[in-house]
Amino acid sequence: MGGYDFGYLNKPLIFTGALKKGAVKRLKDTLEFWVHVTRENALKVNSDAYQLIVRTRLMHSYARLTINKKAENWNAEKWGEPINHWDMIATYTGFSLVFMQGLKKLGIKISEEEERGVFHLWKYVGYLLGIPAENLPENKREATEQLYLWSSTQDKADGDSAQLAKALLDENLTNTIYPFQFQRKLLLRLHQSMNRFLLDQEVNDRLKIPQVSFPSFFPKIVIRANRISERIFDIKKPDGYQKLVDFGNKNQMKVLDDYIKHTPKDFHY
Repeated sequence: MGGYDFGYLNKPLIFTGALKKGAVKRLKDTLEFWVHVTRENALKVNSDAYQLIVRTRLMHSYARLTINKKAENWNAEKWGEPINHWDMIATYTGFSLVFMQGLKKLGIKISEEEERGVFHLWKYVGYLLGIPAENLPENKREATEQLYLWSSTQDKADGDSAQLAKALLDENLTNTIYPFQFQRKLLLRLHQSMNRFLLDQEVNDRLKIPQVSFPSFFPKIVIRANRISERIFDIKKPDGYQKLVDFGNKNQMKVLDDYIKHTPKDFHY
């Protein structure tokens, strides 16, 4: 959600019409991609991961060519090329540097080795999607420098950004993973609360994230659950790390399966 506060970064989503189609398909595609490319033997020819890498690169190329060819109002001077390398690097920095900052705020302790591993993972993902490896940050210092320089070229959230934020929140009410409306409303409240907790007040206001009563309720539960999990999955124990890997894999595959089952087959761009 925080990435939507950068007005120029979001323009390709607007110009490709992705906003009008809602967030469900984009979330399913993103989830399907990163789950498969982070499993063993991901780069085996014709594996699920291999096909998803090719599909994603072709989708980016097609969107870039289409916008350049058909979008009369594309402002290249301000926004650069559609889906350019620097924007992609900034996106991956959001999933590494900013992601870990959020985890720390939620009570997760991250070792130096784990931090290096996260940056290595996203350098690998960026490389798979065509970014030259030498341009991708390897550690917190490089990522911070990149994000600082890139953000100086961006504008704050605009009306398009607020619409994207609303579409992402509305996905909680329109997806059919949870059968009952009260469950979907509870999920919406959870995500609104987490945005209020993790993002600055000014960002929430620019993105028009609704105010919620007792905004710290859900974050406190998550922080408490993380502390309990830390004791259960003690990675210092001989089998602690593998238990955590297996637990995470099981939950990630379940979420992916839910999204695949509940995204209409004819729902495409």
